[in-house]
Amino acid sequence: MPTYPVARDQATADFFDAAAAGRFLIVRDSVTGEYHEPQFDVSADPKRYERTPASGRGTIVSWAVVHERQADGSTARRTVGIVQLDEGPWWWTEIQGADPDADLDGRGVVVAFTQLGSDEGGEVLPYFRLEE
Repeated sequence: MPTYPVARDQATADFFDAAAAGRFLIVRDSVTGEYHEPQFDVSADPKRYERTPASGRGTIVSWAVVHERQADGSTARRTVGIVQLDEGPWWWTEIQGADPDADLDGRGVVVAFTQLGSDEGGEVLPYFRLEE
């Protein structure tokens, strides 16, 4: 998860509110039926583009291992990657619980949510974990 503050604004409020309720929002084009990533600007045509819950499932298309130095001097490894959602868009994410030494190509994942920070005011963010 990010080690930096995440702050909502008017453009991200719906996404964060949905995440806090356990829903991962993406954008659907009501004319073509195509889905877009959550960052897509629906204000371009609010009657055409609508935020809608995604299935919460996807497939890993690429991944990397991030090495981070901890406060005690040790090193931790995190798996991050690109997930293609079942609806089509790609999402960059941490893949928690994945073995950093494993071949993750094509593995199925499901969305999960975590609250950032130690207080009630931290935003809830989606991340993905391997399907069981």
